[in-house]
Amino acid sequence: MAELSENWFRLAIDHLHLGILIIDREGRICVFNRALSRITGLKENDVLDRPLLAILDGQKHSRNKLLQTISTGKEFEDLNPKTVLPITGSIACIASTHVIRDKSGVTTGALAVFMPAGRQQELEDAVIKAEKLAILGQMAAGMVHEIRNPLTAISGFLQLLQKYLKGTPKEEYVTLTLNELKHVNSLISDFLKLSKPGFSKRTQCSISKIITDVVMLVESEAFLRKLDINVDIATDIPAIVGDSDQLKQVFLNIFKNAFDALPHGGKISLQTSWDRHQECVQVIIKDTGTGMDEQTIASIFDPFFTTKESGTGLGMFIIKKIIDNHGGRIEVQSEQEKGTTVTVLLPVGE
Repeated sequence: MAELSENWFRLAIDHLHLGILIIDREGRICVFNRALSRITGLKENDVLDRPLLAILDGQKHSRNKLLQTISTGKEFEDLNPKTVLPITGSIACIASTHVIRDKSGVTTGALAVFMPAGRQQELEDAVIKAEKLAILGQMAAGMVHEIRNPLTAISGFLQLLQKYLKGTPKEEYVTLTLNELKHVNSLISDFLKLSKPGFSKRTQCSISKIITDVVMLVESEAFLRKLDINVDIATDIPAIVGDSDQLKQVFLNIFKNAFDALPHGGKISLQTSWDRHQECVQVIIKDTGTGMDEQTIASIFDPFFTTKESGTGLGMFIIKKIIDNHGGRIEVQSEQEKGTTVTVLLPVGE
């Protein structure tokens, strides 16, 4: 059981984006995770079980904050990383040190955490964005119910009027109005999604199964549109943690956009892979459609931006929100009359 717990601990530490360094009471390095290897350029096997002093500049010993934390119990925040590991000096990051104590309160070691400065800015930006979206979501939830109730009544009366005018020249005006109401309802539904939390359920997800399910849902429409879908799913894809329903929505919307870009038939290819270096699952969807210009690509994730007559302009915005909530990334490359490539990157272990 102890060995299993240790393995889980190592797995968790290695999947952190923060650099982690742990030393014991004698100053020997016990933990040196992957993120810290990337920050310092040192390999774990080269430093593990070695004294911290062995990789420090001799003149820095007395000023080393991690060793001071061991000897004095004092913890440090917002450090220049050079005061812990001089070799991180060329990397823009901040560091902090923390005492490790056992159940009886005896110091058993010390921990240093290194956060790349860019990562800190990303987190701060994410908090600001989340606060703005939360306000927008609250507004959306309140407005939607006030708008949808009268729309339901109007739609009901229009459907009765449509039956009454069936077969007359005036029927088409009622049909046109009903279609516009459906468009408004679609806009409201998309807007309401902004008020929902990032994850409605957080479980182990199989990207391979999600992709397979989505392809099954769209292949009949693809057949009718004379579209050729080619799917290449890698067999070594690990599970991720997230909301499978939301991820299905992401890939369904990407396929829908590809369909719209191929009004006269064409090809769509989907390929999945496991990027061990970045520790993420990669899904690439390419189409041979009409493509987009640079201005459109720059605005594609903006709310209410659309190039379609019946579009709400929230589809890609919501897709990006879902991917962001999963700690992932979405990239779009396109060239007019040559097609579009959408790449979705989802981290493993988030």
